Amino acid sequence: MGYERHEAMIAPARAGAAVWRTTLGVGLTAAVYAFALMQFIGLLSALDASDELYAEFYYTDTPVGTLLALSTFAFLAAGPLIACRLLHFRRWQTLIGPSGQATWDFLLAARAVVILAAVLWLLVPVPYALEPGLAPGRWLALLPLTTLAIFVQTGAEELVFRGYLQTQLAARFRSPLVWMLLPSALFALGHYSPDTYGANAPWIVALTFAFGLAAADLTARTGSLGAAMGFHFANNMVAMAFISFPGAFSGLALYLLPFGADEVGAVWPLLWSEFAVVGLSWLAIRVALRV
Repeated sequence: MGYERHEAMIAPARAGAAVWRTTLGVGLTAAVYAFALMQFIGLLSALDASDELYAEFYYTDTPVGTLLALSTFAFLAAGPLIACRLLHFRRWQTLIGPSGQATWDFLLAARAVVILAAVLWLLVPVPYALEPGLAPGRWLALLPLTTLAIFVQTGAEELVFRGYLQTQLAARFRSPLVWMLLPSALFALGHYSPDTYGANAPWIVALTFAFGLAAADLTARTGSLGAAMGFHFANNMVAMAFISFPGAFSGLALYLLPFGADEVGAVWPLLWSEFAVVGLSWLAIRVALRV
């Protein structure tokens, strides 16, 4: 099966597919996100004169800080919803596809990734000892909030890059070289952070680009955003809620890796294995969804 189902998501975008409209929509998304984020930071400062809460939000290495940071991705989702109404003559629901199918695709994709992760955990020995993160009881108590926050973060990113940008570009350009590569490249560049990853930052961008291509392919094959959202959600649950690098976005993890994300010698073998995991996850989802 190819990309025949993608047409169902592309069709509502055709009426407002002019490049200037999509460019303006991307700018609107960035502006709405930046404005809302500044207002949120101002609110934190107003509520917390000592700036302790802001420090937790900035460093994202505590449960509160990580939850706050993840929750702000809801602001990112607002831009495409507004752009659909003002610029593209389409309902925001068309960014997701048929709701029933999207929900089913999400559940099957997330299950496939979780099963794969569990199998790899059992079969592939971990060459280093993990360090404790949150205490198990506290981790379990926070798990519902963790799940919701990661769903907001991953859902917002998929809505912007696959739901909005991919379908708008596909309505204007027939070639996947445009509507797969450009959103994936922007998605990857958004994860470029030398402060966090050091010399590993370009490789993190490459890994994120590979993930974006896989998510774009799944969206085109299924005709809904559900598979990409399930893929992204399950992937980030493993990376943020179960085993995380110490430092940024580590505040909700049960276990921590014994090295930082900027340590080249330790991270490189893990990065190469992550490329393989992305490919295996993409394949597992395709098998689960029969696409």
